[in-house]
Amino acid sequence: MKHFTLFLFLLFALSAQAQNTTRQKVIFDCDLGDDIDDAFALALLLTNQDKLDILGITTCYGRTDDRARVALKMLHETGQDKIPVVLGRNTSASSERANWYAEQFYWAKGFEKLQPSKQSAADFIIENLKKYPNEVVIISVGPVTNMADVLQKDPNALKMAKKIYAMFGSFYVSYGGYPTPEAEWNVKCDIEAAKKFVNSGADIVYAGLDITAFVKLDKAKRDILLMRQSPLTNAISGLYVLWGNETPTLFDPVAIGMLLYPELFKTKKVHVSVDDKGFTKVDETKTPNAEVGVYINTNEFINRAMKGYLLQNMGRN
Repeated sequence: MKHFTLFLFLLFALSAQAQNTTRQKVIFDCDLGDDIDDAFALALLLTNQDKLDILGITTCYGRTDDRARVALKMLHETGQDKIPVVLGRNTSASSERANWYAEQFYWAKGFEKLQPSKQSAADFIIENLKKYPNEVVIISVGPVTNMADVLQKDPNALKMAKKIYAMFGSFYVSYGGYPTPEAEWNVKCDIEAAKKFVNSGADIVYAGLDITAFVKLDKAKRDILLMRQSPLTNAISGLYVLWGNETPTLFDPVAIGMLLYPELFKTKKVHVSVDDKGFTKVDETKTPNAEVGVYINTNEFINRAMKGYLLQNMGRN
């Protein structure tokens, strides 16, 4: 009996180890709390933990401590306390906009049940890239200040990432869907950081406005999420109300979708640079340094995201 018990223990351990090695390690770098799409992106990550091993969440731009508090409460409400949240450099003094106390911050105001890591976001990212070289995917959905801070500390660190999926840039299409690129928010918030990022030599796939600007979550689907009444859907519905606008554009979840559902996308290898006004320039005559998304199966992407949001049962035991 003792040998049989030992056998079962070893079998379980090996099975757990095999399951863990099949999950893709990811770090999620976000500016949670401004637009509502960051909350939907974090929810999409949490509902795909059978495929993804979330090493940590790092916050960027402005009031990074308030952003972290929103992430921590969302993790606590859904029983995901084990995922670390790490503060990026607070840049709230850089501008009035960066110092804005966003309405979504009120959702987690005073939340103290979980605390962020004492490590800096840049150190956390570097540590994990060195610990798991060519195994970690970074998903960047905010201004790339943390990425620039990583490069400042170690110019070769981002090259150790397996891949970076970034909601970043406007290559052929604008916010309104017009064939005239414009300075996209995540780029123009920190242009110098954006320049360093595109020139980092990392393997980057950009989910720009070309494939994100059309991904809208209509009222019928928002109502379904509200009626689901689970800790996860209650969190994103509550944050949506505080956001205070009508129809969300799911910019940030698309970057995650490129990792999870590559068959729904088409990309193009091009050379990308950033100019002094925050425009992402494409030069097809130069050697490519990145991939940019040029097509998304929007309806199927939304259907898969909705299925994940609805068919989960996360919460505190």
